[in-house]
Amino acid sequence: MKTVKKKKVTILYNHLWQGWADDELVFSNAGETKKVKADVVVFALGGASWKVTGSDGNWTNYFNEKGVNTNKFFPSNCAYQVNWNPNFIKTYQGSPLKNCGFTCGNISRKGEAVVTEFGIEGSGIYPLSPEIRKQLIQNKSANIQIDFKPDLPLEEIIERIENKGKLSIKEVLEKKINLSTTQIELLKLSSSKDEYSNVQFLSELIKSYPLHITGFAPMDDAISTVGGIALDEVTDSLELKKLPNHYCLGEMLDWDAPTGGYLLQACFSMGKFLADKLNTK
Repeated sequence: MKTVKKKKVTILYNHLWQGWADDELVFSNAGETKKVKADVVVFALGGASWKVTGSDGNWTNYFNEKGVNTNKFFPSNCAYQVNWNPNFIKTYQGSPLKNCGFTCGNISRKGEAVVTEFGIEGSGIYPLSPEIRKQLIQNKSANIQIDFKPDLPLEEIIERIENKGKLSIKEVLEKKINLSTTQIELLKLSSSKDEYSNVQFLSELIKSYPLHITGFAPMDDAISTVGGIALDEVTDSLELKKLPNHYCLGEMLDWDAPTGGYLLQACFSMGKFLADKLNTK
């Protein structure tokens, strides 16, 4: 803050931007309307999740009025809805699926997920968001496959089950395949009694467990969103092509941000990049 003051930067709090009046920026503050004529404007308005922070995405209307194309917001890096069996979820909600492989379309990731009353979420699921979203928009549903043992080849699983000795199916899955109780219960739910006893069927199910996604988490619960200013509306310098000397950066641009610290780092990097550009003018 000392550096900010030294450079004579003025920070105005509680000012709500309300678009433009001709070439002036319009703000409301304490019931008053203020207009600002600026040489350079940098927008960093965020996406459309976490409204408590003021990030609601309503600013897109002002850009649309100026002819700037914006894309609809959707949740990203979020939980996805699964219509679990009621008896299963009553017992297993909150259970982790550790060290699994997750695939949707042509995207595959290793990681973990958590079974929740709403559906499923976690580090293994978030990277699949672009493909899950694509399928949900097109088909109103999406399908993912879970590999419960990504480091164990199918042939090895088949061999271990076939050579189970006097162990029961459940015991061999626990002791020789090292599956969790949650994973075993999911296998039972997705197979008949005969299929559960079929070595080939059961082994393939372990390597590619199907999960049907039926919806997104609420927008405001998403870690991040996709949508906002279309990327073809800005130059390589982040300047709006239709509004000279107006720049946009961060999550308000329509890009599929990776989750957590990567998202923050990308936004900070855009800020540094643009600051360097403007300081050379």
